[in-house]
Amino acid sequence: SIVSITIYNSSKSEIMKWYVVGKTTSLKEGDIAKVNLNRMEIIIMKVKGDYFATSHLCSHENYDLAEGFIDDGTLICPNHFATFNPKTGEVISPPEGAEEISPLKSFKTKVENGEILVEA
Repeated sequence: SIVSITIYNSSKSEIMKWYVVGKTTSLKEGDIAKVNLNRMEIIIMKVKGDYFATSHLCSHENYDLAEGFIDDGTLICPNHFATFNPKTGEVISPPEGAEEISPLKSFKTKVENGEILVEA
């Protein structure tokens, strides 16, 4: 069941909602899970005790980051090892020999009553 809380974000002139995407008990430290958020797929992950959410496709060759891994607090694509900041989606290092790649889209997250919520 999807629970949403509506807020008005004046800077974007659109309605933003918080969506429940999972329970905190469903993710262990270092886990990555693909979830549906308002009809789009994203990944949620637990890194150093915090929960983060980003787009699920690597900006290098669209590889599914749900198959990736967390190492030393970073999100790593298993295909060519592009490395991203899981909180901001920023590129820490592109794949070896690749040109610059785009950051991932990141989403605000929060925890309420043992549930992980993502804003979209």
